[in-house]
Amino acid sequence: MTKKVEELSEGLQRKKTGHIFYYSNVLEKYVENAISYIVFGIKQGDHVLLVENTRIYPMIRKELEQRLTVEELEKVLYIDNFDFYWRNNNFHPRTIMNHFNEVAGPLLESGKAVRTWGHIEWGMQEDIEREIVEYEKELDTIVHEKDAVSVCAYDASKVTDSLKTKLMAVHGLYMTDEKVHALAMNKAQESDTA
Repeated sequence: MTKKVEELSEGLQRKKTGHIFYYSNVLEKYVENAISYIVFGIKQGDHVLLVENTRIYPMIRKELEQRLTVEELEKVLYIDNFDFYWRNNNFHPRTIMNHFNEVAGPLLESGKAVRTWGHIEWGMQEDIEREIVEYEKELDTIVHEKDAVSVCAYDASKVTDSLKTKLMAVHGLYMTDEKVHALAMNKAQESDTA
């Protein structure tokens, strides 16, 4: 998949924007794809906001330390996904977007290219699917307004069929551990790995 992530990143680099729904089944592939996405972005001069859990982040960081210089690593901003998405002990889209703007806003406003990788996880909360979809709609607007690239990663085992359908409706690209597909108006750009 590493090559496919690079091809995806190159295409997004030309377009300057993209909102990607990543539906992952295999942790090792997930980590490999995150690393490829981050390294490619850094090598292109982008800054990366990595919102990841404390269990997976050390695996990603260890490999990034092998592939990036100290200066390049400084362009990777890590935030614990629990702190990011559950800032006020609930998954509230407006709070999350305000926090996103606090963190990424200065980079975006300075004209620096920013890509994000957000591993979205949740606990028990009433109407969580509705809140997730609302958050994704707001993020989609910002991604396109700010010419950003954003991967929204989900563990497939935790996503209901209903939520998956809704998430596919608010993203331009759908990615699995092995393939990348265009959604909605981007059908002509669909690409698969062989």
